[in-house]
Amino acid sequence: MKLNESLANIPVKVVRTPAPEYHWRRRVTQLATLLLIVLIPLVGLFRIDLQAGNFVVLDRQIGWSDYSLMLGFWIMLATGAAMTYSTIGTVWCGWACPQNSLSEWVNQLTYKLLGKRAHITVESGKTKIAATKNNPFNWLVLGLVVLAISFTLALIPFLYFYPPDAVWSLITFRPDARLPRFTYYLYLVVVFAIFLDIAVIRNVLCSYFCLYRIWQHVFKTKQTLHVEYDGSRADDCAKCTYCKTSCFLDFNPTQFKIYDSCINCGDCIDSCNKLHAPDGSLGLLQFEFGEKRHANGWRDSVDNLAARLGWAGAVFLIGGGLFAWGFLHYSPYNIVAYRSEKSSGISVSDYQIQVSNKMNAPAQLAFTVKGLPEGSYKLETEKLAMTPTSRTNFNLHISPDLPKGLHQVIIEARAQDGWVGRFGLEHYSARN
Repeated sequence: MKLNESLANIPVKVVRTPAPEYHWRRRVTQLATLLLIVLIPLVGLFRIDLQAGNFVVLDRQIGWSDYSLMLGFWIMLATGAAMTYSTIGTVWCGWACPQNSLSEWVNQLTYKLLGKRAHITVESGKTKIAATKNNPFNWLVLGLVVLAISFTLALIPFLYFYPPDAVWSLITFRPDARLPRFTYYLYLVVVFAIFLDIAVIRNVLCSYFCLYRIWQHVFKTKQTLHVEYDGSRADDCAKCTYCKTSCFLDFNPTQFKIYDSCINCGDCIDSCNKLHAPDGSLGLLQFEFGEKRHANGWRDSVDNLAARLGWAGAVFLIGGGLFAWGFLHYSPYNIVAYRSEKSSGISVSDYQIQVSNKMNAPAQLAFTVKGLPEGSYKLETEKLAMTPTSRTNFNLHISPDLPKGLHQVIIEARAQDGWVGRFGLEHYSARN
């Protein structure tokens, strides 16, 4: 009893190991990115309409005639990439890139089924499969899971080129005029490519073929976000390689270089913080822009951000302005008139009117002709019901009995949503 009483009097200090600061946030970001990639075409935010040969942005067809929208979009895309390169750098790779996310997840599944040292990629020269897990069942489970993921992910590219209901027809093998026969073969090719990628290529693609990584050599600088090592406390981590061991890319974060294989995932920071938590101190690693320093107030922070964005930030704003202007002045319908193929000679009496509905919604339009006397013309139709993102032609016949000379004709279209469009043409009457 005396011994137990003595032990009970020994003070015990409970130290709580902090939960990883970046790991779970990165997982949420990776899942959110994949979900966003799927939702972008589903909600009509962006898609490519192969039949019309146009982009679809916010359920609106955008053609090359919508130059301000197109120019603004491509300017924002190019400068946005440049700003990403020069500010957060490889954070995209570690936190959002689907290729890296899938490679990492399949790596973890491989470790679970075949052992912690099991690497089966094309560059795995020293693969070691755990003897207790090297059996046909585990290999079969791994293969079936990767194949199921491949079949699912292969549908995503098709969402960017076909409407969701057409992709559903592809899944259910339902006949659909919008799906050529080769689409099914193309789907199997995409499945095979994804299976090959996440089964045996994985991070090799990032290291040698990724354009984002290549462009890092152009835009990445010392000011780009990176893992900073506190060398003044180097004695605290003498003979310790815990941070390197925790890195699934086998990178040593204490040896930072402008161009390296680090993807800014933050796992090494979490590991170092966890190791130093018992003594109440922070780890020796943290994210920093440039050299370790602290901004004096919000103005310094804004100045630092503006310096990193540079010219790309200014050009991005110009592109955003062009895109906003084009969006505000966007015409949901388009009307043109041209000489009918039935007309011949100097005098033209028939015109083809072409109307395009550029919205992903049905529309009702009414047409009138101005500039001509009543009874001197005939519209094939005065009211038109249009399906979403469709194009229709109808005929306008002008009487040859008009007085000789040049007549200014205006074709006016009115939609139920209040839109009014006009197209003018000059009609020459050769009556003697």
